[in-house]
Amino acid sequence: MKQSSKRLFCGLFLSLTLLALSGCGSKNTSLSFLNPQDRLDPNLPTITKVRTIADVSSIAFEWDRVADPNAIKGFAIYQINANNNTKRVATIKNPYTTHFVLDSLLPETSYAFAIATLGADNAISQKSPALRVKTSYIDPIEKAFASSDYAKKIKLIWSPHPNPSITRYIIQRKNTSTKGTSTKNTGGEFVNIGTIKHRLLVEYFDENLADAQSYTYRIIAQDFSGNKSRPSPEIEGATRQKPKAITTLQASQNLAKKIQLSWEVVPDVARYEIYTSTSLDGNYKPLVQVNKNYYTHKVGKDSAVIFYKVRAIDDKDVASDLANGATKGATLPPPPTPKITKGTIQNSHALIEWEVINNARVKAYAVYRYEGRLGSPLRFSNTIKTTFIDKEMHKGKRYIYKVVSVDSEGNESLPSKEVELLLQ
Repeated sequence: MKQSSKRLFCGLFLSLTLLALSGCGSKNTSLSFLNPQDRLDPNLPTITKVRTIADVSSIAFEWDRVADPNAIKGFAIYQINANNNTKRVATIKNPYTTHFVLDSLLPETSYAFAIATLGADNAISQKSPALRVKTSYIDPIEKAFASSDYAKKIKLIWSPHPNPSITRYIIQRKNTSTKGTSTKNTGGEFVNIGTIKHRLLVEYFDENLADAQSYTYRIIAQDFSGNKSRPSPEIEGATRQKPKAITTLQASQNLAKKIQLSWEVVPDVARYEIYTSTSLDGNYKPLVQVNKNYYTHKVGKDSAVIFYKVRAIDDKDVASDLANGATKGATLPPPPTPKITKGTIQNSHALIEWEVINNARVKAYAVYRYEGRLGSPLRFSNTIKTTFIDKEMHKGKRYIYKVVSVDSEGNESLPSKEVELLLQ
């Protein structure tokens, strides 16, 4: 075939093809609307009017019923990309269908679609005009609050999302912070720090934070399909500065049956809490709370050894750290025990004598008399002498005598060895 005849044949063939695709002289159809496997049948009925309803991640399509459903086998739905290329996203093999829902879409995203009827051998009609639809969104949480009165943590609370399809909340925190100032507009990005898995549970604690720091948060609701709401308005919270730890604690070791505690005043605190342990590295338990910087612990025992720690608590119940070390307190041992040197009966009277105790703590002595082994003893009041005469003995009775030393506060020593006497 000559070259000129060949060019004429090719041009004629292309013209006839375009004429067939255009529907015999009607408005031309762009070839970019065709997938490689699709074949255009200009005789198939077309869809000219489509109505849509957009949800968060789905779009519903509705079109009028085809006048002659027997002329088609169904419908094909195409998605149109930014380059005007198409991809078939659904095939509906029912010529009577007038509705379809396309899901698994992205929220707040614009899409373009077209619909064609489907004929024999998968031929398609001319596509409908492009349908441009934007998916919807889930409203943000309306109200949220972040605390500023906790130490090393921030409490977030917010209003429950009114949408019953919400199943969880995603907590986000801006990843930068500035001491004592707001973190807004610092250029930090929000990162996920926690999840609350119930629509009605609207509380979250962000813990292990730095003292006296500000942090910015936002909250995102998520439904059962995984769709996320718009972020809540940014909220700012702050951690509180803890009171200064108490390191000046002093505890007495020279008092009988009690220990006196004292420490420096910590500014701006409401009270102090005292902790005790019987060993330096033991388990410290709270003893008492006081609003003064001193306390007298009435131990009630001699030779007791107790370790103490104190922490300060402000008016927001924020407590200082307990000191790493502890302060040792102790009570005095009992006064020295008297040693009886004589116990006899003279002139129908009991005579008890004991050695002088040369100890500044000993201020007096007391004698206990028991009538037999049972019953409570009589106590003969303090005396500075080292001799005791009992003139109230009765014949035939056994009497037992014990002597104790007494200090200035009335604390007694352990009793001396007993002396047993019988008046015959």
